[in-house]
Amino acid sequence: MVSTPFIFVVAISLLNFFSCLCFVLPTNTTGLATWYGPETGPGRGAACGWEDDVKDPPLSSMIAAGNANIFLKGKGCGHCFQIFCTQPPHCSGKPIKVTISDECPGACNNVPFHFDLSGFAFGKMANPGQDQNLRKLGQVNVQYQRMPCSYGSTKIAFKVDAKSNPNWFATAIEYANGDGGFGRVEIAGGGTQNYSAMDNIWGAVWKKDIAPSFKPPYSFKLTSADGKTLVATNVIPLNFSPGQKYSSTVNF
Repeated sequence: MVSTPFIFVVAISLLNFFSCLCFVLPTNTTGLATWYGPETGPGRGAACGWEDDVKDPPLSSMIAAGNANIFLKGKGCGHCFQIFCTQPPHCSGKPIKVTISDECPGACNNVPFHFDLSGFAFGKMANPGQDQNLRKLGQVNVQYQRMPCSYGSTKIAFKVDAKSNPNWFATAIEYANGDGGFGRVEIAGGGTQNYSAMDNIWGAVWKKDIAPSFKPPYSFKLTSADGKTLVATNVIPLNFSPGQKYSSTVNF
C-alpha cells in the first residue's frame, strides 16, 4: 500500500513539472493573415516611418502591417512575430519571422489579430511551388507568437525625417534587437552628454523642438520598451541630410 505522504510528494512534483513546461514551451495564438501589394512585393513601412527601407536587409521584405491589437497605435512598430499556417496542400507549417512595419486599419479589425503581410512574406509560408496557390486563397488562418528581434550584425539606424530643420528634428528608428520598440528616446547635441527627452509623434518617429544653437553631431540614449538602455554616440553628423539614414555602432 502506497503511503499518503508519498502520493502527496509525487503530486507536488508533477505539478511543478507541468508548471515548468507551461513556462518553457511557447504557446501559439490564432490569427488571420492576408497579403497586400505586388505578389512578390516588399510591402511598406509607411505607418512606422521606415518607408521603402523594408525591402532592404535586414528586413528584406519580411514585414507585416498589423491591426489595432498588433500595431498598438504605433507602439507595435518594430515588434517581431513568428507566423505559420498549416492548411494543406499550400502551407508548409514552418514558421517565418516578420517585423511589424505598418498599420492595417478598417476591416482588418473585424478579427482580434490580423497580419497583412507583404506578398513576398506571405508566399514564404507555402510549401515549395505552392506560393502562388497560397496567395490565390487571399487569406489564411495562422498561428503566431511574439518573439525577440534579432538582426545579426546590423546596428540600430536613424532615418532623418525629410522635414527636419534648424528648429525641429525628427527621426525614425530602425532595426532594434530584442523588444524592437522604445519606451524612451533622448537626444544630445554638439558631442555633449546633455540628453533631453524626445517625443514619439507617430509610429517609430521621435521628434525634438530645437533652437538653431542645438547643433549636430547628435547622440541618442535609447531605452527599449522592456527597460534596457544604450547610447548611440555621434550618429547624426554635422552636415546631415534630411531624408537620409545613418547607422549607429550599437544594438541591444
